[in-house]
Amino acid sequence: MKKILFILTLILILPFSKVQAKETSVTLFWGDGCPHCAEEEKYLDILKQELGDNLNITKYEVWNNKENNELLTKVRNVLNDDNEGVPFLVIGNKYFTGYTEDMAKEIKKAIFDNLKQNHLNIVDLVKKGEEIPTSMTLNENPTIHFSLLGNVDAKEVNTTSLALTEGMSDAINLGSLWIMLFLFGILLSVYNKKKRFILGSIFVLTSTLTYAILGLSGAEFTINQTAFIRSFISIIAIIIAGVSIDAYMKINIPKKSILQKLQELFGKKQMIIYAISIIITSVIATFALVNQANSSPALFKTVLEIQNVAGISYALNIILYYLAYLITSLILFMVINVIVKEIFIENTIGTYNRLIAGIVMLVVAALILFIPNIFMMVLP
Repeated sequence: MKKILFILTLILILPFSKVQAKETSVTLFWGDGCPHCAEEEKYLDILKQELGDNLNITKYEVWNNKENNELLTKVRNVLNDDNEGVPFLVIGNKYFTGYTEDMAKEIKKAIFDNLKQNHLNIVDLVKKGEEIPTSMTLNENPTIHFSLLGNVDAKEVNTTSLALTEGMSDAINLGSLWIMLFLFGILLSVYNKKKRFILGSIFVLTSTLTYAILGLSGAEFTINQTAFIRSFISIIAIIIAGVSIDAYMKINIPKKSILQKLQELFGKKQMIIYAISIIITSVIATFALVNQANSSPALFKTVLEIQNVAGISYALNIILYYLAYLITSLILFMVINVIVKEIFIENTIGTYNRLIAGIVMLVVAALILFIPNIFMMVLP
C-alpha cells in the first residue's frame, strides 16, 4: 500500500518544477504588555501554522525599543497614516491599526490578496532607507508553497495535477491522520467485520463532506472557538474511552457492562444509533481538523483564481481535489481496518482491544488538549 501511494505521489509530482519562494511579508509593530497586541500575535501564529512558508512574519517591539519606535513612525509617514498606538500591522501596501476578532478576516484576505499579486515589503524598504517606488507590485508570477510540492508557479502550474496531489496530501498530513487515530479507537470496539466497514466508510465520507463544505465556505474560527472545539472533541474521546475501558473491565464478570446493556436496549436499532454517533463524531473531529493546520483548500482556490479558472472547469477542479482526499482517506481506512482485524480482532491480543481502544482515545484527548500543535506538522 505504501509503495502504491509513493508511486502515485511521484507520478503526480513529475509535472511540477520548483521555483523561488516569494512569501507574503507581514510586519507587526507591538508593545510589551499590550493586550490587543498579544491577541493579534496569537492570531498571526495560527496563520503561520496554516500557511507555513507562504507567510513571513517580522515583529518589532516599540514601547521599549527606541529604534523600532522610530521605524514605526517612518513607516506610518510613508503610508500617510495619522493613527497612533499599537498593534500596527503592515501587509504589502495595506495596514491595520489595532486588533479585533472582526478584523481577523480582513487580515487573512489581505494576505491571500498578496499571494495573488506579490507586493514589495514597505517596512524593509524604509528600514534600508531605499526610495519607495510608485508601483508596489512585483512584475513576477506569484508562487505558492504547498506542503507536498513545495513552491510552484501559480500561473503555470497544472491545476489537475495540483488538485490530485494536494487532495491526497491533505489526507496524509498529520492534521488528518489524527482523525484516523480517532477512527482506529472506535473500530477496536466493533467485532463484526461488515459493521466495521460500514461505520468506517460512514466516518470517512462524513469527514470528507464536512471538510469540503468548510473549505468551500471559507470557514473562519476565532481563538476562543478553537479552544472550544478542541475541548469538545476531547470530551467525546474521553467518553468513548470510559465506555471502552468499562467494557473491558467487566469482560469476565457475569454482570453485564454498560456497553452490553446499551446494545441489548437498542436491539435492531443498534447500527442506526452507532451510525448517527459516528456521523456526529466525524463532523466534530473534522471541525477540529479544519481549525488546525489546513489552508490547502484555500491555497488551491487561490491558484484557480490566479489562472482565472471559472465555471465548469472550476467545479471539476474542486471536485477532483476532494475526490483525491476521499480516495486517499478510504485507502488509509482500509489499512487501519486490516490492522484492527489481523492484529487485534483475530489475535490473542483481541482480548484487550477495548482496553487498547480506551487508551488510544485517552491519548487523542490528551494530545488535543495539551499538545495541539503536534497535529499542525506535515509529513515530509
